[in-house]
Amino acid sequence: MIEKSGSASNEAVEKATGKDWDEWIQIIDKEGGEDLSHKEIAKMLWDKKYIKNGWWAQTVTVGYEYAKNRRTLGETESVGFEIGVQRTLPVSQTKAWELVTSPQGMGVWLGEISGLKFEPGEKFETRECTKGEIRTVDKGTKLRLVWQPPFLKKPSTLQIYLLCSRNTPNKTNFRFHQEKLSSSAEREKMRRHWQQVLTKLSKLLNP
Repeated sequence: MIEKSGSASNEAVEKATGKDWDEWIQIIDKEGGEDLSHKEIAKMLWDKKYIKNGWWAQTVTVGYEYAKNRRTLGETESVGFEIGVQRTLPVSQTKAWELVTSPQGMGVWLGEISGLKFEPGEKFETRECTKGEIRTVDKGTKLRLVWQPPFLKKPSTLQIYLLCSRNTPNKTNFRFHQEKLSSSAEREKMRRHWQQVLTKLSKLLNP
């Protein structure tokens, strides 16, 4: 039995999708997964309604690729090195969104800035000289942006997911996923960074 593939444990993937890693690998193999690209596998899982959550469709696809030795930890062909860090906090999805988009919350994960509009195409620069552009806004659940703080060599893609189960409406999973990092060392640096961000956000909820 596969205990973990990619960033998701067997227990986590089974709880979220109803199937464990061994089952997903068999399903994707039967659908011709070994001859499909990452994009094609994720699309197949979505189109055939195997998975109705876009984030988990991507996660299962990545896990399949790891299981088939099609990628090394943290590195992809299309987006360079990537990192994902997550934590479940005791707050509703609505309150989680309010936190992430509040001045206090932005001060933790983005930097000090005023007047930022969470709209696609909105460019920004914080007082700490972090630059970027808002690309996607799914109010309450997702932000996607170009993000470059002074300590990164080049712009990266940052996605923030706020996921809440119907069974636990007062618990929200905060996920920071970053792509287009330059190296494994930079990936490790950002892993520690987002872990610290989640700790600080948690403290804002429980001062």
